[in-house]
Amino acid sequence: MYTDALGGDVLCPASSIEIDRVDRSGWYAILDSFDDANIFQTWDYGRIAHAGRELSHLVVRRDGRPVAAVQVLLRRVPGIGGLALVMWGPMWHPRGQEPDHAALMTALHALKAEYTDRRGLLLRLLPHVSQADGAAVTEALAALGMRFREEKAPYRTFITDLNADEAGLRSNLSHHWRRGLNKAERMGIEVVEGSHAELLETIDDIFVETQRRKGFKAYDSRTFTRINEALPPRRKMRAFLAMHEGRPVAGVVVSLFGTTGQMQNSATLEAGLRVNAAYLLQWRALLWIKANGGLRYDLHGVNAQTNPGVYQFKRGLAGKHPVETLHIGTFETPGPLPSRLLVQGGESMRTHADRWKTQAGAMVSRLRNWKPTQAEPTPAEEMDPADAAVLAKAPTGPA
Repeated sequence: MYTDALGGDVLCPASSIEIDRVDRSGWYAILDSFDDANIFQTWDYGRIAHAGRELSHLVVRRDGRPVAAVQVLLRRVPGIGGLALVMWGPMWHPRGQEPDHAALMTALHALKAEYTDRRGLLLRLLPHVSQADGAAVTEALAALGMRFREEKAPYRTFITDLNADEAGLRSNLSHHWRRGLNKAERMGIEVVEGSHAELLETIDDIFVETQRRKGFKAYDSRTFTRINEALPPRRKMRAFLAMHEGRPVAGVVVSLFGTTGQMQNSATLEAGLRVNAAYLLQWRALLWIKANGGLRYDLHGVNAQTNPGVYQFKRGLAGKHPVETLHIGTFETPGPLPSRLLVQGGESMRTHADRWKTQAGAMVSRLRNWKPTQAEPTPAEEMDPADAAVLAKAPTGPA
């Protein structure tokens, strides 16, 4: 361990730390040098999905080569403080090499030194690390004084291993999933694929209709369509659209950074359900990821309790012996008191606003569906005697 030019303890010998010395093209070149790169660490994801935040970049180099790197999303109030957010970082798996734990530790120490100690921000990390591989990382975060946020459920998913050939991948599908794929291939579905905006926008429309049919409100997939438009040509997402009888019935959008492909959007209309369109699209997406150098396919989130149907679908795609992958979760430094109060107060207000919006939406929906009903007349024998007498004297027609 030694002290670098920033005055921080460094665990990675002969390393240097660069902060905010890279432009957009330089950052994408750095992303290309990591197997654990992902869309959430891209310049355009930060700029578009988190509009209003500043982008900051920290790179750890050894012998001039990047061995760890991280994009940080900053939201600050001048003179008070703010939040430094890391989505699925730092990256610490240099391409074609074993994960560099020393470089990761250096990056974590540098993050705290720069964004909490020097800039006075609350630092929040969502590391791209599974619990199966994360014991050392969790210990390091705790040693830095970062606490686990119990109120934030860790990311949970299935990951399909793509190392087998196409025949091996197909045979590894669950029996139910393979049977569904066989049916889809007999239904005359045409698959259109590409990366152009019109294709992704059509899938966005299917996603909106799917949310309406299922009665849930998720993220706005159009955000990823805008991100895709901005991404460099070699890094654009791939969209797969199922056409049946001349009409779009289902769509899937995937990204590929590093060696892991990830599902970013998936939606199916009722007409697509009848022909098992999602089975064919997911299979085509899986083969595209493999053909372009992907070793894994992250099916992007599962929840057996709230969405059991999708859980079973993804479980079957993950293979005959699927194992859920669970990330280590969200960690944060306590940060200076002004930043803590600012961030916690803002998040509390947003939570209440979201709750009010949900309740207001439900009320509007009930009002739209409300139909006045005419009450059945109460039989005279069940009436109060005084009311019955008044009713008997009432006129029964025009005067």
